[in-house]
Amino acid sequence: KKLDNLVIATEDYPPISFKNKNNKADGLASEVAYKIMKNLNMKQSIHVWPWARDYTLLKKGPNYLVFSVSRTPEREKLFQWVGPIYSMKTGFYVKKSSNLKIDNLDDAKKIKKIGTYFESFDEQFLKKEHFKNLESTKSNILNIKKLMGNRFDVITATNVTIGAMMKKAGYSISDVKNLYNFMNVGVYFAFSKEVSKDVVDAWQKELDKMNQNGSLAKIKNKWLMK
Repeated sequence: KKLDNLVIATEDYPPISFKNKNNKADGLASEVAYKIMKNLNMKQSIHVWPWARDYTLLKKGPNYLVFSVSRTPEREKLFQWVGPIYSMKTGFYVKKSSNLKIDNLDDAKKIKKIGTYFESFDEQFLKKEHFKNLESTKSNILNIKKLMGNRFDVITATNVTIGAMMKKAGYSISDVKNLYNFMNVGVYFAFSKEVSKDVVDAWQKELDKMNQNGSLAKIKNKWLMK
């Protein structure tokens, strides 16, 4: 059956998705995915892989479903989309003690070094805006450690994940401040182009049901109120 051929993967991006102590995918989006899979009688497990790997496989196809993927103009035609699961704001974050000021993208271009997450939607956006001061890492936690250790002046992060990531890196949300939000994006389940349309439609239908019966809102509140 077409549904069973899907390889489903996510990344370590708490509280949206991460591997729990039982080695299973957990978090807001994972919980939504499990619920849809249960309703569609899908038995496969969800892999938690590095984002760069997820993104490469998703582009390559033929039968990948990756979440959570920010839906941006750059990515629109690359995948098939089911969502939105939630939305988030992305901004420039600095240490609490920093005197830097960023009121627009031009200000940010003058910063010495901005830490970004490899192949992330915000990194792709800033590259398109001709930023020359980005330094990419393959770990959000490493970005925070470099910021706190004064190796980065600024990092990009989202309002939905910054708290959990600071905690995971051994700090508190009160150790940083947001200077300027430059993107607001919807976050989706993304399917390889070759995945059959009825599979994609079935997922969207289940997500719509969760939206209507309040179960999506309940899951969001559970994870985002932590």
